[in-house]
Amino acid sequence: MNNHRSFLKVVFGTFVIFSLCHGQRLGLGIIIGSPTGFTGKAIFSQNSAFAGNIGWSLGDNPKLHITGDYQFLFPTVFHWTDEETGEQKELKNLTPYIGIGGRFRFKENEPEQNTELNIGIRLGGGVEYMISRFGIFLEIYPVVNIFPSTDFDLEGGLGARIYF
Repeated sequence: MNNHRSFLKVVFGTFVIFSLCHGQRLGLGIIIGSPTGFTGKAIFSQNSAFAGNIGWSLGDNPKLHITGDYQFLFPTVFHWTDEETGEQKELKNLTPYIGIGGRFRFKENEPEQNTELNIGIRLGGGVEYMISRFGIFLEIYPVVNIFPSTDFDLEGGLGARIYF
């Protein structure tokens, strides 16, 4: 248990330092889904960010679930021309994104009473709606597990962050 806490401190500290070094916005909040726990996002520019989640998955007797994704943001993808006025309009507060990253999931292997590590590659996306300093997001990520065996999972979640 102590090793897990130390690992979490290192991951969180690295995330915060990385974000502060780039002088960009940092969002912290919660996520419900896979994993269910805490979420963070460092926005580097208008078109790029890094998001990470730390929590627990529901099912399969997991202990700890960590994800991290580099995100390509598309902030002005929704725009149209008003038919009555001919004026260009866009939905500025809704940002779709595509992400690629990894997943580490520790789970209890009941027959052998030991902890098993699963590692996977994530490729998916989602959308985030910003209201002032608050972001509400929905995401879905297919995962190809590469260790200890090749397998396929589907992860996703609904969450909220406050940005500093």
